[in-house]
Parts: sequence; structure tokens; C-alpha cells
Amino acid sequence: MLFTDNQEQIAKRALEKSVFLTGFAGSGKTTIGKIFLKYLLEQDIPGNKILVLVPQKSLGITYSEFLESIENYNGNLPVIQTISGISQKIIRLFWPIIAPQFNFINPNHYPTFLNIESAQYFMAKVCEPFFEKNFFSSIKSEKPRILSQILDNLNKSALVGFPHEEIAERLKSAWSKESTHILAYDEAQECANAFRDYCLEFNLIDFSLQYEIFTQVIHKSFLIQQYLFNSYEYLIYDNCEEDTPAAHDLILKWLSGFKSALVIQDENAGFRSFLGADPTSAARLSKSCQEIIEVNDSFTSDPPIQEIISIYAKALSHQPIGGISEPGFKRFSFHHHKFFPDMIDQVVQQIDDFIKQGINPGKIAILAPFVSNALRFQIQQRMNQKNIKLVTHRPSRSLREESITHGLISWTKLAYPEWGLSPSIYQFRTAITQAIGNMDPVRADLLSRIVLSKNTTFALRPMDEVRPEMLERITIQAVFQYQKIYSWLMNYQNNKSEVDVFLASFFGEILSQPGFGFHENYDGAEITGRLIESMQNFRKNTFSHFQKTGGNWALDYITMLENGLISALYLQTWDLPPQDAVYLAPAHTFLMQNRPVEMQIWLDIGNMGWWQRLMQPLTQPYVLSRNWIDGMKWTDIHEYENNQKNLEKLISGLLRRCSGNLILHTTGYNENGDEQTGPLLKATQRILRTYHRQIGHQNV
Repeated sequence: MLFTDNQEQIAKRALEKSVFLTGFAGSGKTTIGKIFLKYLLEQDIPGNKILVLVPQKSLGITYSEFLESIENYNGNLPVIQTISGISQKIIRLFWPIIAPQFNFINPNHYPTFLNIESAQYFMAKVCEPFFEKNFFSSIKSEKPRILSQILDNLNKSALVGFPHEEIAERLKSAWSKESTHILAYDEAQECANAFRDYCLEFNLIDFSLQYEIFTQVIHKSFLIQQYLFNSYEYLIYDNCEEDTPAAHDLILKWLSGFKSALVIQDENAGFRSFLGADPTSAARLSKSCQEIIEVNDSFTSDPPIQEIISIYAKALSHQPIGGISEPGFKRFSFHHHKFFPDMIDQVVQQIDDFIKQGINPGKIAILAPFVSNALRFQIQQRMNQKNIKLVTHRPSRSLREESITHGLISWTKLAYPEWGLSPSIYQFRTAITQAIGNMDPVRADLLSRIVLSKNTTFALRPMDEVRPEMLERITIQAVFQYQKIYSWLMNYQNNKSEVDVFLASFFGEILSQPGFGFHENYDGAEITGRLIESMQNFRKNTFSHFQKTGGNWALDYITMLENGLISALYLQTWDLPPQDAVYLAPAHTFLMQNRPVEMQIWLDIGNMGWWQRLMQPLTQPYVLSRNWIDGMKWTDIHEYENNQKNLEKLISGLLRRCSGNLILHTTGYNENGDEQTGPLLKATQRILRTYHRQIGHQNV
């Protein structure tokens, strides 16, 4: 990796003091962080005395990869952590001191830390009596979304730093519309209080309680504070603007204790505001650093792209655009289509042309406000026809939405007939289509109707009971593969294990082998890995609960999954995609991966999703914030201004990660058949009209 002289000089200055480094995306700030880390290691500083702090685990991957590239380094590895990871370590270590301070019913027993999936499970159990009382009838939202919003409110209270008992009052004081909605806030508060009491009773620590405990003990306990502050001597705090006020409070207190520190901030960022990110709070860190350095280099976007950023800012705010240079306009192309499939056809054709021109597929990103199943399927089918690889990344997508998950769950139900949950013919048809290589739906349906029985002992029949003429219709190869699956499952009945172990064995010994559907199916392997990890985490987090109740964790897990589980973050899904594959992702997900590309293709720019935040009836990230004034009403004006500001930040963030061309696509009707007239489309049309008038076209 090559570094500039300026980058090396800034890194050397940070060796002697605390430096607050700020600049736009693509200005080389993280690279300076890596140089600083390299210098520290070259000075024989033990790696375990160096803390690389990031707001989200995925943002630390670039540092992990950099450490792997350093040759001849045999010392301790630097610690790459989040505040959440640090807090969990502290609570585990000092539990005997901490527990008595927080009203845990069993302070002598160590706690169970919940991830978002197991937290939803326990929240559902706590809220079930409330749903039976017809809670939340005043709003329209699915039960999993209600549960996730209650958890989100609890998280916000801990991250911002106010008592969780005040959530409803804060939301109600800002509500300015129909009064019936206020009842839902009170109901959500009652559920949140009940969940917190349940956690204290059974020694469960969800993310909000973990953060709340940590922030209290770290500021009150001299012993714990000194242990933490003496653990590390050097700090790299990257993307601090994506972290929370509670995290910033800790770093403000901790900063003077480091021998040297490099705090890195992205300007005009804070894309995780819906998760508590607060750039205004992060700016406080600059006042506690000994030097502030602003970098203005651009290693990704060049002047024409930066001109497009400036033009969009003016177009969105309805300011005079002025002149548009020809180099800037040439980097920007716009395509209108009447119908959604037409757009997909042209996008795939453009990508095929780019690749034939020598552009690496890994340098092409397709971005949309949301990536639905239909959109992904249509692009994937057309890409396959042209032998172009495509990878998608949708971290918030639940496991229930993956058809592969349903197939694996069907095999699980068949492996455990004692549950009485035999899959339907349609579910088994999906499973067999995925499991057997080159199996088409028609033969899969025929096979399903032949072998699936209502036998309560074991729901599958062997193929030797099938008439020969039926075997020929299915094909000998498919029959042979099915018989392998049948024999494996029959043998498994004599030596059963936990469900996650079953899935790992079944995938490794059968599904991933040559001739079966998951052989060289890397997307399928990734989803299977996520499902197994999710099961393992759930089993671990609920072990003590099921020991007491005597229930079946696997049955409860499958029920929860089929009811709509919100997925946890799986770090392996954030690894950089292969360089020979086009990348498809929601726009905000692309930003949090922090990777530059040469070509960006924005789909469906008339969609309101580019501008409008996701409506959540039980929570409000801007009201549950330190920047909100108590008693002020949230109005449509606030909503409009925030949407405008966020779209401007989104455009800037995307284009500062683009080194080549921007290709925009819109449709007269979206995939639901609705007309598209969103603010991003209107701003684009203003830019086009201005340029064409500038070059003498009057009828625009």
C-alpha cells in the first residue's frame, strides 16, 4: 500500500498527541489511521495496548485486513472493538460488583447476554399477554415490527442517556397529530417496562440494559474506570460520527489518559442516525484533542464528480444551479423507462457493455433505496443469462425472507418427526428443488407427491416403493440423489443431536456434495451459515431459560423464525464481495461498507424511499435524541427538512465513493405499478433542464 507524504506526516504528528482528523469520505483518513497503527507497531508497542475503536464491527474489517498484510509482525494483535464489545467484557469481569447495584433477582448467577434475535424472542414472550388485551390496535404494524420498535426505544434511551421510563413521555410531548396515537406510546412503554423487569428477574441483559449498566458503572466506579483506562495506551477512533452520545461521553472522559490518540470523523455523514448515530455529539471530541487537522485530498472522486455533488445540493434546495461544466455532465447519464422490467433490461445490458469495455465487475455497484425479492430476482435472472456474477448484501433482511431458509427448516422438521411438524407438499417441493442439483419444479412436485406421506413415524418413503414408470419421469439421477438424502435422514434417527449440529452435518455431508443443489452455491452456503449461527446463538442465550421451563428451544426458534425474526448482524456478510461480481445493495448499506467503485447505477430514482425515512409508529430517532428540545412538536416541516438534509448527505456520501460515472434510471411506474415523482427525480430533472438550456435547447 502506497502512502502520500502528507498522510505519513499527519500519522507521525498523532504519535505525540491527540489529533482530531476530519474530512470528507475518500480523503484518505482511514489510510492515515492505518499508517498511525503501522508506526505504533514498528515502535514495538504491544498490540494489546492499542485500541482501534469503531461504531460497528463491520467498520473494523479494513483494519483487520491491513494487519494481515503487515509482514514480519509477530507481536500481539491490536484490539479492534466497539463500545458494545468493551461494555460486555467489563460487565462479565466485574459482575459480582455490578449485579447488586441493578436490582437483579439472582445477582449471584452470571447473566445471559442477548443479541437482537434472542431479545425479540423474550420480548415476544413478555408482550404476548398485552397483545391478547388488544394492545396496539390503534396502529397498523406487524407484530415483529412492533417488538423491534419497542427494543429500539429501549436502545435509544441507553445510547442517548435518559431513563427508559421516560420514553413514552418524550414521544408524546413531540406528537402533533391524531390524539389516538398517543395510546400506542403508552402501551409500548408498558411493554418496555415489563421486558426490563423480566430481564432483571431472569438475569438477561439485552443491548439497552448492557449499555445502561456500563455507562453508569464506568462513570461511578473508580476501580472499574481505572481498569479500563489502564488497559490501553493508544487509540484510533474511526468513524466517530456514526457512534452514539453515550460512546462520545466515555471517550471524552478517557481521551486525556491515552499517550496518543487519533480520532477520525467523516464530514457530512452520520448515516446511522436511526441507530443513534450523532455527528453533533461527535464534534465535541474535537475540543478535547490537542490538534485538529482537516484533510482536503480526494483519492476517489475527482472534480467532475464533486461538481455533481455541489449541483445536486443546489437542485434539492431550489437554489440557482448556475453553470454546469461539460466534463461534469458527461459523467452523469439519465435513462427513463415506462415500465420497471424495461429498466432492469437496460441496466443489465449496460453492465454487460461495461465489462466488455474492460471494467472490472467488482467496480460496478447497483444501488436502490430498498432491494426487494422481486428486484433481486429480476436482476439475478438477467445476469445469469449473460454469465455475469452478482452478489447482494441486505443485512437487515430476516432469515424468514430467504427461500433457502424455508427449505432447510423443512428438512429439519422431517429429521425430527416427534415434533409433529411435517412440511406441506409445497414446502417439501421447495426443499427438494434446492437440495437436488438440476431439479426442475415439475419433477420436484411429482417427487414430492410420491415420497411425502402422512406417516407420523417418518414422513418420507424410500424409492424402492415407487413404480418403475414413475422413476423414469423423475430421472434416475434425481432418484439416486433423493435416496441418498433418505438414507442419511433414516440413519440420523438412531443418533440425533442438537438441531444446529444436524443442519451443519446435513449441509456438509449431503447438500454441499457434488450433484446436490448447494454444491458451489456460495449464496446458499452463506445463508445456511447465518441460519446455523443464529440457532447456536439462540440456543446459548436461552439455555438457562429452557432448563427451568423444560421447553424445546428448537421448536420455539422455528416458530419465532416463521413468524418473522429481525436478523442480527453477521460479520461475515460484511466482507468485501469478490472482485469478479457486480454488487447490488441498498444505498445506505453500501455507505456503511465504505468501499469505492468506478461505476454507480442508481435504480428507480423517482422512488420516495430515496428521500423519505421509514415510518415507525412507535419510535422517532430525532425526538429520542439529545439534539431535540423537550416540549417541541415534531411537525411536517421538521420531517421535510430532515428528509431533504438526509438525501443531500446520501448523495454526497455515494458520489464521494465513485471514481467514474453515475448512471441514473427511473420508471414511469414502479414494481407495484405506482407513478414515481420523488424529490431525487425532480432534482435530477432540474439539473437536466438547466444544462440543456445552457447549451441552447429552449424547449426543455
